[in-house]
Amino acid sequence: MLGMGLEVLEPIINAFKGLQYGGIAQWLAFIGLGIILTIGLVYAIYGLIKLGKMVLSLKVKEFTVFLLVLGAILLGIALVLP
Repeated sequence: MLGMGLEVLEPIINAFKGLQYGGIAQWLAFIGLGIILTIGLVYAIYGLIKLGKMVLSLKVKEFTVFLLVLGAILLGIALVLP
């Protein structure tokens, strides 16, 4: 039982309670996965910031071509997905 407003955290806490606390190998794998996910998240944020700056600096003609290419890519993905 958590305090007021913290009920949303209960599923997350229960997920961690379900982890087996056995072996140092599991802990090292868990920590390694956390580090890899953190680095991936940081690079994704960095890339989105760079993309945003690039899009904001485009001229109107370049921006139109960018949107055309983006639309074509999304259409291609939609066709490939079942």
